[in-house]
Amino acid sequence: MWIFGYGSLMWDGWEATFDCKCRERAVLTGYARSFTKASIKNWGTKFTPGPTLRVIADAKSECHGVAFEFDESRRQDVLAYLRKREGGFSEVSIDVALPSGERVPATTFVYAGTNIILGKTDEDIARMVLRARGTDGAALDYVLDCKTNLKSVGIADAAVDKLWDAVRRVGGLPAS
Repeated sequence: MWIFGYGSLMWDGWEATFDCKCRERAVLTGYARSFTKASIKNWGTKFTPGPTLRVIADAKSECHGVAFEFDESRRQDVLAYLRKREGGFSEVSIDVALPSGERVPATTFVYAGTNIILGKTDEDIARMVLRARGTDGAALDYVLDCKTNLKSVGIADAAVDKLWDAVRRVGGLPAS
């Protein structure tokens, strides 16, 4: 069984608990990262939501991430953990492309709930990032963590870079 990660699943080491057999770069075609999931607990509040990652369907895009392979006997444990961790996200099975060119069905978690940020410019979302703080910290730290960790695994992402540039402009932050 395969799991596709496009955010923190890629870098926080969760997979070791479930004896991950293989960890490979992978591409999810037809989807893009988007900071349009409003966190109202971890990275913001109901009154100052923090923009967090989700993937959105976009036929022209590719989302580069990591595919994790687990023994089929671990399926229930892995999915139980991820369902709890990714509460509010729906699990879907979508083919991803591995570096070998092989396509494998992978479970990924897609958010389509009620906390979606719509109709905002990049600058609007940047202002949200600069204001929001939740139980896990500031949304600014969340966005910077995403940017830093994606870079550490060799992934450049236009949506992440675009938001970070807007945050820097709106917040008067130095170039990174």
